[in-house]
Amino acid sequence: MRRREFIAGTAITAALSFAEPVYAQTDARSRGIKRIAIVHAAEKPEGMTINGRLSFKAYFGGLKRLGYVEGQNLLVDRYSALGQSEHFGDLARTIVASHPDLIISLGGPLARQLKLLTTSIPILFAGGDPVAGGLVTNLARPEGNVTGVSVDAGLGVYDKRLQFLSEIARNLRNVRLLLPASAMMFWEKGLAPLREAAGRVDIRIAAALLGERLDRPAYERVFYEMEAERVDGLMVSHHGEHLTNRQLIADLAAKHRLPAVYPHREFVDVGGLLSYGSDLGDAMRRLADMTDQVMKGAKPADIPFYLQTKFELVLNRTTAKSLGLEFPVSLLTVADEVIE
Repeated sequence: MRRREFIAGTAITAALSFAEPVYAQTDARSRGIKRIAIVHAAEKPEGMTINGRLSFKAYFGGLKRLGYVEGQNLLVDRYSALGQSEHFGDLARTIVASHPDLIISLGGPLARQLKLLTTSIPILFAGGDPVAGGLVTNLARPEGNVTGVSVDAGLGVYDKRLQFLSEIARNLRNVRLLLPASAMMFWEKGLAPLREAAGRVDIRIAAALLGERLDRPAYERVFYEMEAERVDGLMVSHHGEHLTNRQLIADLAAKHRLPAVYPHREFVDVGGLLSYGSDLGDAMRRLADMTDQVMKGAKPADIPFYLQTKFELVLNRTTAKSLGLEFPVSLLTVADEVIE
């Protein structure tokens, strides 16, 4: 397998210690072997494997269950923007120019860039609301070359997360929602009802914006700003860049003693306080099933989007104790799992 710097095409170190978009490409196509391209906004290429985090274990494990073995009858090209949204367009052009049999896009902004560039290469998407994101107009009949899995739980889930956070962190008054700058328009328009509902119980919610580069300095800056502003609660959005940086976010929340609610259990597994959201493992297994359908000739337009309906509440009691908090019985009795 060869790794190349995305912009200049020169060799890079295995450590990928600098912030440039990269990809890991397979060897030349062999007859009868399928090739897929998988792209993520932030995850490093070497992390997108069956040995990676839960989402990738579920996807590649699902493919293996269906008879697709990488290096035998399946070739995989892995691409990443390493958290730099300004390079999404260039990265999408490189992927389309490689002419894979199928593109797996983990995130809406990248999928939108890819859709602009090809109507013939099938694209499977996993991420937020594909209608609100402009990918399709109809979930049951996508009518194009894009379909996939939506892990979006609807705007109402933010109300629920705020409720859960307020049940453990009493007297919340100043809450932030951690967002990439590119999502600010969605926050202003789509989440206005949440701000209004919070205002009725005397909680102020504002966005904590990270800018275009989602790296350690950006996250550290935002957390220091929140400390200066006396923020007493944090909600983390569902964006995939956060999931890649989940350990950093959980560590910074602990360092600044900031109670936080997360969209997926992977954050709680690495020390986050609590999460409420969709089951990513189940979603990615569904995506593997769709990959199999496309490989066997199905068109994305004939495969309805799958809407994730399985949600879970996961609590980390050790983290709660470290913050001087205790989960009330009201949360413990409805939790799907409590990590001790």
